[in-house]
Amino acid sequence: MATSTAAKKGVAGRIDYDSWEKRASNLSKELDEEDEQEKEAAASALGLDGKHARSQAEAEEKSKAEEMQKAKQRLEAYQKREQGVTETLSGLLGPVGDDDTTAKVEEKHQEIKYITRESIGAGKRVLTIADTKGPGKIVLTQDLSNLESRTATNTSLKPKSYDDDAENKEEMPEATVHRGIIKLNLRNLHQCTVVVKCKIITGTIEISHCEDVTLIVEGDDATAATIQADLCTNLDIQFHDAPSGKNIPLRVRDTNSGPTTTLFWGQDVNDRIYHAGVSNLRVRTYRDGFVDLETTSDYKKNGAKAVGNAAAEEVQFVTSVIEDELITERVLKPGDSKEIKQGARPMTERELRELEKKKSQIEEALDEKLKDLIQIKEKNGGGAVVKEVEKKAVEKEEVIEEVYASATKEEIEAIVSSIEDQKAKGNEAFTSGEYAQAILLYTMALDEAARLPDVSNVTEKLSTSVVSEPLEQLFPRHVILSNRSACFLKLGHHEKALKDGSDAEILNPAYVKGVFRKGLALHAMGRYREAIDALAKAQKVEPKNKQIKQALQFAEVRLHQEMRKRMET
Repeated sequence: MATSTAAKKGVAGRIDYDSWEKRASNLSKELDEEDEQEKEAAASALGLDGKHARSQAEAEEKSKAEEMQKAKQRLEAYQKREQGVTETLSGLLGPVGDDDTTAKVEEKHQEIKYITRESIGAGKRVLTIADTKGPGKIVLTQDLSNLESRTATNTSLKPKSYDDDAENKEEMPEATVHRGIIKLNLRNLHQCTVVVKCKIITGTIEISHCEDVTLIVEGDDATAATIQADLCTNLDIQFHDAPSGKNIPLRVRDTNSGPTTTLFWGQDVNDRIYHAGVSNLRVRTYRDGFVDLETTSDYKKNGAKAVGNAAAEEVQFVTSVIEDELITERVLKPGDSKEIKQGARPMTERELRELEKKKSQIEEALDEKLKDLIQIKEKNGGGAVVKEVEKKAVEKEEVIEEVYASATKEEIEAIVSSIEDQKAKGNEAFTSGEYAQAILLYTMALDEAARLPDVSNVTEKLSTSVVSEPLEQLFPRHVILSNRSACFLKLGHHEKALKDGSDAEILNPAYVKGVFRKGLALHAMGRYREAIDALAKAQKVEPKNKQIKQALQFAEVRLHQEMRKRMET
C-alpha cells in the first residue's frame, strides 16, 4: 500500500501547493491501480476474467470458435497456396456480354483456341478458364501432360521392406514426380466447347456458372475421375474412350496396338459427376465413336427443394455408372449417414443401405465363427476367469461378455475401423496419383489387419499358395492386396504387383480384381501365356467385363507376336 508524504514548505514558509497536488495525484493513481489489480485477482479466482469458461456451454462455444478460427486460417493458407500455382485464362473466345443476339452469335466465327505449355506461366499447375463467350472451342492439348510437379515424401512414414528384395532401402524414396495439370476449373463460360486431352493429376474438374457448354474428355491421357458442376444451365458432358481414375494402362512398344486404356470412365465406383443447381444436364460415354451410355438430369425434376435456409440449388446429386447404366442419385447430408463412413466420398441412400448390410453381415459372421468363445466375470468381485465353454452351460445369474479369440468384439471393431480409415486414405492417395504414398497406407492397413485374431489362418492359407475356396476373414485383406497391386503396376514394380495379386487370389479367388491385376502383372513381365490363363479366370468370373476382355485380347495378340518371332528366327 502506498504511504502518504507530508507536503513541503515553499518559499518564505508558504506551502508548496503545486508539489502537494502532484504527490496527491500520484497517490490516487497508485490506489486506483491497486484496486484494479485486486478486482482482476478476484475475477480470475471466480473464473470471470475471460480466460476460463464460466459454464460447460461457454466452454463448448469457446472451443468451437477456436476451431473455426483454425479452420479459417487453414483455408486462407490453402487458398494462398492455390493462388500461387493457378493460371487463369480469361476471355479466350471473347468477353461475356449480354448484348449479343442469336443472329449475331451465329454470324461469329467458330474460333478454336489451343492451350499448351506455352500458355501456362512458370510454376502454374492449376488451370482456370473463365469469363468467355463463344461460339468456339477451347482445346487442352496433350502437351500439357508434360508439365511436371513434385510431391515431397512423407518423412514420418517408415519404408516397408520385403524379404529377399534387392530394392530394399533404408532411406525414404525421393520426391514423386507427377505429370500434367493438377486441376481444371471452368467458370462463367457461355456457348462454347471445352476439349480435355491432357492428364489431370487429381482427376478433378470443377464447373460453375456456365451456360450452353459442352465438356469433352477424350484420349488415353485425359483422366477426369471426379467432376463437380454447380449452378449451370444446358451442360453437356461427354467421355470419349476416356480412362477411369483407377486405370492401369498397358505398356506397348509400338503405336499400332490400339488404345492402352484398360479401365474406362464409369467402370470404377469413384468415377462420378457431382452436381447442384444444374438445369438440363446431359452425360454421355462413347466407345469407339459410338454412344455407350447416356442420361439426362435436372435438379428441379430430381426433386430439389429449399429447406430452411438452404436453397434448392444447394441440394447435391451424383451421376455415376451402376450396373452398366448411368444413374443419378441424391447425396445424403452429413447428418443422415448414421455415423457410417466410406472414406471421404459423400454417400447416397443406396450406398448407406449397402454399408449397413455389409456391417450386419460382418457382425453375424463374427458371432457365428466365434460364438463358443466367451468370457465369464464372477459377481463376487474375485476377478474375471476366462473359460472356453458352450453358451448353454452358462448360468443366467452370471455376467457374460463375448470375446473373439484373443480380443473382445469391441476391440475387433476398433481394429476394423482403423483398417478402413487407412484403406480410405490409401484410396484417396491413389486417386490423386500418389502411388508410393498409397502403397505405404495400404501396407499400414495390412499391418493393422495382422492384429486381428484370424491372422494365423490367413498366414497359413498364404503359405500353401493353393487357390481353392475363399477364406473367411474378419476383414477382406484381398481387397487391400489388390489395391496395392494396382499401385505397384502404376510404378512399374511388376514382381511385387504379381505377389499381391496372387495373394489376393489365394485368399478369395472370386474377387475378380485380384485375379485381373495378377494377369496384368504377368502381361507386363512378358509372361503372356500365364497372363492369358489368369485373365481367362477373371473373365470366367465376370464374362461381361469389357476391361478384362480387352486385356485378354492384348495378351493373346502379344503371345501370337512372340510365337511368330520365334518361328522366324
